[in-house]
Amino acid sequence: MSKEIINVTEIAEYLYCPRKIFLKRVKKIKEPPTKAMILGFLKHKVFDIFNKNESMIVSNIKENITKEQILISYRNYLNEIIREISRNYENLFKIFKIELLTLETQTLGFLKKDLLIRADSIKNALNLGFKGKELWRNLKPKYLTEFQIISERLRLKGRVDRIMVSDKILPYEIKTRSEIYESDKIQLAAYSLLLEEEFGKKIEWGIIETKRKEEEIFITKELKNKVLEIADKIRNMKNAPFPSNFNKCKSCRLRGECFEI
Repeated sequence: MSKEIINVTEIAEYLYCPRKIFLKRVKKIKEPPTKAMILGFLKHKVFDIFNKNESMIVSNIKENITKEQILISYRNYLNEIIREISRNYENLFKIFKIELLTLETQTLGFLKKDLLIRADSIKNALNLGFKGKELWRNLKPKYLTEFQIISERLRLKGRVDRIMVSDKILPYEIKTRSEIYESDKIQLAAYSLLLEEEFGKKIEWGIIETKRKEEEIFITKELKNKVLEIADKIRNMKNAPFPSNFNKCKSCRLRGECFEI
């Protein structure tokens, strides 16, 4: 059996169209990069640095400042990171005609809610008298955004949109649409499996956040088993599955190659 590590997003993609996964993994056909894909890559770089250094931002708070001042500190640091990314990936910005303002707007827009809940948590800890390094140590809950995680044992990897870290671990799957699909629940279950191993805590609940609402999802054993089952199917694909829905082909960027097999 293949030991290849599967990305959680591939599981969701398999549920949408297994044939597309076949083209990518078996036929090794790559989608040409788009501006949106590169913007996503750059945002991930920003989030990685932000998660790594957030403790520094919080530990530098030495007095009981306002919630708005906390948000300003976060925004200023994020803008520093974005400028650093723009220098490190200058060629990508030029090739795909990406404006620095576009990356700033999209990154801060995605993080808007995350920064607000972080600021609330910090303000509560400040009101309890914690400051500096003690503020970070005693901050509950803490939040992680776009947290990258990998498991050699599970042979899975992925990025969790948001994690609330406290006495329990609560994963969030964030969707820009209004509907919740079964594939969203399976994706959330996959992240739960990874986080259980990372933090050594059982995870039975997660949140799917859409444009309209937040819905608490009970992460059943069946959902977790489904994750492992699909991951194995992806690893061991040999033949092209029949298209599940030809309507999906209209917007697929691999439809030319797909129709040739």
